[in-house]
Amino acid sequence: MKGLVIWAQSDCRSMMGLYRALIGMLNVPVVVVIRDYKAEGQRQKVGFRHEEFSDVNMTIIGEDYNKGIEILNEHPGYNHLFGAYQNAPTYRRLICEAKRRGERVGVLSESPCVMVDGLKGWVKENIYLPILVKRLVKPVMDASDFVVNLSGDGSLALQHIGWRPCQIIPFGYFPPPVLGSNVVRRMRNGDFHILVTGIMTWHRAPDTVIKALCLLKQWKVPYRATFTQNGPMLSYLKGVAQKNNLPVDFKGFVPIEELIKLYETCSVYVAAGRREPWGMRLNDALQCGAPLVVSRGMGGVQLVDEYGCGESFEADDYLDLACKLRRLIEDEGRYQLVSHNAVSAAEPIAPESKAKALIKLISSRFEGWF
Repeated sequence: MKGLVIWAQSDCRSMMGLYRALIGMLNVPVVVVIRDYKAEGQRQKVGFRHEEFSDVNMTIIGEDYNKGIEILNEHPGYNHLFGAYQNAPTYRRLICEAKRRGERVGVLSESPCVMVDGLKGWVKENIYLPILVKRLVKPVMDASDFVVNLSGDGSLALQHIGWRPCQIIPFGYFPPPVLGSNVVRRMRNGDFHILVTGIMTWHRAPDTVIKALCLLKQWKVPYRATFTQNGPMLSYLKGVAQKNNLPVDFKGFVPIEELIKLYETCSVYVAAGRREPWGMRLNDALQCGAPLVVSRGMGGVQLVDEYGCGESFEADDYLDLACKLRRLIEDEGRYQLVSHNAVSAAEPIAPESKAKALIKLISSRFEGWF
């Protein structure tokens, strides 16, 4: 490989840590292109910072195809990694142009995921993805050697829109720790604190969590819980908590400093997503040492499966969730095991470790790519 151009979606920390690690490991020139800045506004309040990646030289092209062609012209013979394609028309054109020039192309992408319910969800799952999107992105699939699946192990959703199994490389999201956070080993002290974060929407299923907490209360299992953020389901959640006198604190939006403290001190972090491609908040909590309890509707359940750092439960099954929480609350040996594994997982899920793994994965299946 003469060199590498990374065509990123944005400067979002979900991927920039991995890209920076690749730059440091590859013994060839690496160029980073981004479509736009994302580390601004609301995202800055939850830990996204331009300065976090100020050491990475980025060229912003937006949807300017001609700027993209200039970059191709300036780097003949380079390989190309594209971090967006489905909703990036300019990148789709550049992928095909790079292939036309005889250059090697790979893609990094989440699996398509239907995160809405009702008629809109049905249309997306049965018409939009398998028919319209499949037709739209077929030239990208034909031009690409592979797609790195940022949603983890599951490949069926990518196959559903036309990717061939031999092209799909299981992976995930592996951002750096939130700036200012630390890995903290959990010790049982009689206070079991359940943390839930994220905007309270249908696809993140906070209603599943609140129903599980009702069961714990009925079973007289001691705990306290904290929910952060707001969202359309907040009033429902508060109503259920008040009706059942649950020990739940709804904090609303919290600044990043307070969020880090919650990550570092909670007994367990719960993510109940019905359908989520990954769930980067799982990484943030795990890199603070928090054991995880994760829905199998989330790509990030791979963290629990691979590192034994918590428990998983079936999506929408609040009884299963309640039982898994009860197990961690009442079985001290089990809790200490997953707590130990959570601390141990921080290093192997760091972007530096995962960049090495990605190079090995691609090289083992596509000779000469790196």
